[in-house]
Amino acid sequence: MRRIYSIVTAILVCVTGACAQEAVKKGLDAIRKQGIEAHLSFLADDILEGREAGKRGGALAAGYIKTVLSGWGIAPFGDNYFQPFEAYSRDRQKKGNFRVHPDSIARYRQEPGHRRLALKNVIGYIEGRNKNQYVILGAHYDHLGTDEALEGDRVYNGADDNASGVAAALQVARACVATGEQPERSIVFAFWDAEELGCLGSEYFVANIEPTGTIKGYINLDMLGRDGTLPFPAKKDTQEIIPNAFFFLYADELAKYQEQLAGDIDNYRLDITASTRVLSPRARGSDNASFSVRNIPVLWFFSGIHPDYHTPGDEIDKINFDKLTDLTKIVYLNLWKLANEQY
Repeated sequence: MRRIYSIVTAILVCVTGACAQEAVKKGLDAIRKQGIEAHLSFLADDILEGREAGKRGGALAAGYIKTVLSGWGIAPFGDNYFQPFEAYSRDRQKKGNFRVHPDSIARYRQEPGHRRLALKNVIGYIEGRNKNQYVILGAHYDHLGTDEALEGDRVYNGADDNASGVAAALQVARACVATGEQPERSIVFAFWDAEELGCLGSEYFVANIEPTGTIKGYINLDMLGRDGTLPFPAKKDTQEIIPNAFFFLYADELAKYQEQLAGDIDNYRLDITASTRVLSPRARGSDNASFSVRNIPVLWFFSGIHPDYHTPGDEIDKINFDKLTDLTKIVYLNLWKLANEQY
């Protein structure tokens, strides 16, 4: 009887493993270059006026993201896909950044001529078996807007920064639905507003979700579509642009994901090259900071800085869509593991 039980157990393990692999493959097959191109083409179009936080173009981008998520059957995280919030600062003649902390808002409200922005994150959700444990995939959708004083092109379209990350995150969301499986942990797809003003959207989210201990990990996507240089290399004179390379920064708690990265790239025949390093909890640079400072483990995918960074030259015709598609697949593989593996 013991032998029969062992055989049955082994068969069940094999069947379960095969089913899991089939689910992963379904997700990978759902990630299409054409879909990424379609999302990015809309988000980086002049009609969105550079997606500036608090402006018309940013609102159009938020509405588009909501429509895509709801069309794939991804539920809102809460009562609504939109998480509205306000940011305040002193008037523009005085020094001071926009803030979302209640104490800062209360202080600014007392000053005459303070500034206020009405903002919103867009957040979708796939409930896991352990529904109160979350993994979060995030990308900011805002950019720099327009500058009417510029000669020539006046729109900061932000094709790479960060329409590329949003397009990838939307395709990863589609892939998770396409698996046909419920993940062990709940997956949150977060599209942040006002990253360019100091990571305001992600800061507001993390400060207002309770308790933060239920967030098991955060994956940040920012600037995935070009080849660039890392902005903080060991030696500035060693900066090098490597075609199809990306940077994978990871918290110590998620070191095993770095160890698995090369194998996943080889196994799935992805034409990308990873440069990896440990991510300091004090590292700034993107929405990773809102999570790292609260000791939430982070993975950060990033393709580096290029000459068109924060200029009107950051246009869609410079995006490497083959690279972006393969990078989207590796993001999906890491997210799916994070949502299903124990660590």
